[in-house]
Amino acid sequence: MKEIKWTADLSVGIELIDEQHKMLIKHLNDLSQSLESGQGPAKVGSTLNFLIDYTNFHFTEEETHMAGNDYPALDGHKKKHEEFKATLSNLEEDLEEEGATQSLADSIDTLLVKWLFDHITSVDVAFGKFLKDKGIEIPQE
Repeated sequence: MKEIKWTADLSVGIELIDEQHKMLIKHLNDLSQSLESGQGPAKVGSTLNFLIDYTNFHFTEEETHMAGNDYPALDGHKKKHEEFKATLSNLEEDLEEEGATQSLADSIDTLLVKWLFDHITSVDVAFGKFLKDKGIEIPQE
């Protein structure tokens, strides 16, 4: 998998969320690098675990801001987050059962990267637009 680069089309226009998305991309790149360089399952596992923890943190932050600002698409957005968390959990199980395989690397490339890009550029951008249209700013924490 080639390195993911942050581009302007990934910006939702909310600094806090954009910074968290950049961090998610960094850790996806770290996970991909761990797999491609043939590092052992422990290194891949710790990187995947960090990605899972950070994803949970980020989703909680987003959902808190959505609820606090009466975002009408909150329920659908939460369902998409749950789908992603389930995918991460399945990849974690695959790592535990089979180790750091090429199949796992391919799954990360096709499932996680595609999902993240699709999610950011459609669902998260819509939330950013909602906030901007209402004149709401989320301060950087």
